[in-house]
Amino acid sequence: MTVEAITAAGGAAAAAEVLVPVALPRGDFRVLLGAGISGVDGALKSADQQVRMLAAGQEITPHDVMISMEEARMHLMLLSEVRNRVVEAYQELSRMQL
Repeated sequence: MTVEAITAAGGAAAAAEVLVPVALPRGDFRVLLGAGISGVDGALKSADQQVRMLAAGQEITPHDVMISMEEARMHLMLLSEVRNRVVEAYQELSRMQL
């Protein structure tokens, strides 16, 4: 009897694709923050549009709406946490004595 390693559904090749690091765009913090805010705004608008489509009786499944709403909520929570960290960093800098 042989024991095989547990791999992803696609095997070792699929697992290697998942672990590839993503290159972050170069730029100043303001540009990155603006891109993040616009991404959150887009996710919130998409979720709102899907809720309106479901309420209007259009062809959209409820689980797609729930997934979209959860993604928007997670984006908003991440943005809120980034804001909290930026405020904490600013407060630390303001308390420093020169």
